[in-house]
Amino acid sequence: MKRFKWLAVLMLSIAIAGCGTNGTNEATNNGGAAGAAETETPAAANNDAAGASRTIEHAMGSVTLEKKPERVVVLFNGMVDITAALGVKPVGAVESWDQKPWYEFLRDKMTGVENQPNIEAIIALKPDLIIGTKTRDEKIYPQLEAIAPTIITEEVFDWKENMKLSAQALYMEEEADKLLADWEERVADFKQRAGDQLASTEASVIRFEKDGSARFYATGFAGTIFKELGIGRPQAQMVEGKAVVNLTSKEQMEQLDGDYIFDITQIKEDEPSDFF
Repeated sequence: MKRFKWLAVLMLSIAIAGCGTNGTNEATNNGGAAGAAETETPAAANNDAAGASRTIEHAMGSVTLEKKPERVVVLFNGMVDITAALGVKPVGAVESWDQKPWYEFLRDKMTGVENQPNIEAIIALKPDLIIGTKTRDEKIYPQLEAIAPTIITEEVFDWKENMKLSAQALYMEEEADKLLADWEERVADFKQRAGDQLASTEASVIRFEKDGSARFYATGFAGTIFKELGIGRPQAQMVEGKAVVNLTSKEQMEQLDGDYIFDITQIKEDEPSDFF
């Protein structure tokens, strides 16, 4: 194997660590959230057309909004990140995968938010917009759209398209444009600093599970970031149609190799892994 360079979660600080401009950062998986404002008292921001109706096309149809939403329910983690980056505090949202109910850097932005709402809780929250994703919410979409106007993203990991779609529904296109422009500047700066070495660099994003198995992330969010940065991936990890590939034997461990290895394993003292 090539020499392992364990960099823990450095990926998050290099590629997705915060596109902060004018007091607003790209959130969590999109780069850190700061200064989120409650949707109950939405900032006037820069939207002269906040009271105008608009029709939005999404992955499962279209929806017409009569005005800027003020009570938003968010049904996947990436959209929690995006709404925080846009300065929107939902009334209800799915809880974080870890550090429940919210990742530590999000907690001061999520005070009072109903976490992990089921259908009954969503009804009680009286939202005027629900944002979900097709891979997770397709089956309950009819129930959701019966509660409130609902937009559904095509997939979870395409954060740029998800930001554009949600910004349209939140009447916040200008804020989204600023975040995306700042991201493009950061990408360009990274490429310039890294120079020619990117073309010959292969990076792996891996995780070990407490049951002794392991996985690598073929595409997904990390893969899209690496591709945009111009960082290559090991040939063994170029698996068509797979975002995540699970490995079940130690004989497969060579597939985890790379010039740089981003190990996002979470090790807890009370949950020892067979690998450690």
